[in-house]
Amino acid sequence: MKLEPAIYEHKAALINKSPAEVANSAELLTKAILKEYEIYQADYITVGLDVYNIEAEALGAELIIPSENECPDLAGLLYDLNDLPKQLKLPAIPDAGRFQLLIDVGNKVKNTIGDKTVVRVAASGPVTMAAKLAGIEDIIMSLCMEDGNTQKLFEFTTQIAEKWCDCLRDNGLDVIIFDSMVAPPMFSPSMYEIFILPLHKRIMSKLEQSSQTERELVIGGNTGEIAQLMQQSGANILLCDYTEDATTFKTNLGDDLNIQVRRNINPALLTEKNDKELIAKFRKELALFTNPIAGTGILPYNFVPDFLFHLQASLK
Repeated sequence: MKLEPAIYEHKAALINKSPAEVANSAELLTKAILKEYEIYQADYITVGLDVYNIEAEALGAELIIPSENECPDLAGLLYDLNDLPKQLKLPAIPDAGRFQLLIDVGNKVKNTIGDKTVVRVAASGPVTMAAKLAGIEDIIMSLCMEDGNTQKLFEFTTQIAEKWCDCLRDNGLDVIIFDSMVAPPMFSPSMYEIFILPLHKRIMSKLEQSSQTERELVIGGNTGEIAQLMQQSGANILLCDYTEDATTFKTNLGDDLNIQVRRNINPALLTEKNDKELIAKFRKELALFTNPIAGTGILPYNFVPDFLFHLQASLK
């Protein structure tokens, strides 16, 4: 059984540093990721910590640190959707912000443990990137009003995502795409199909053309209603998050022979003595899928590693 826990700010705790320190240091991020693999021996490793900030920061957005043990976050919106600049200028990739830092860390980690695990560098999907830049409410209202503003911003953020993916692939690195704000009920299935699916297809097509064999699309939340549409994106690893009913997701997904499905468990439920019923339920959920990956929701900063060890042992 493959294992893919969601480890971001928890990386920092593993080396007794704050998320902000680790996120901004190639040396510390490399150390944290290697420690993560040493402890958890996961089959997939993500190079990234505050994954949704990278592109926005490179465009000029300011970051704040909400608290010592939390990931950095954006101080505010960068754009007014109703008053977008006439020309939206792409960031200088990889020279702006922390793009080069992630490339350097990705290569260091890949060269060190790439023969033991799959190493991917995080990239924001176009919709969540747009929402971070201009606000999710205005984006949804703009789509409903058909004023064209959101489509303009989506085209811009998709181009950023494509450019970042191209850069990573040119540097010999695999990519994992995060776009969780597209999940219902934020966007209806029809809105996903009309406005978002074509963007995901563009990005996944680029990754496939670059010979990236495993292409994961991370959309957390209640994605059962769009499961079959997500499969059309060209991604071949999809997420069935713990907030979604696994049976509903599988029913809507249909034939999953040619893809892997990562089913997450709620890490808040993991304890030293895991409930036998909880583990039995998780095993049944994993068995619904032809090629399952055992995953977790985002592990909190102070998560106790032993809790995951018990889960791993119970799934063998």
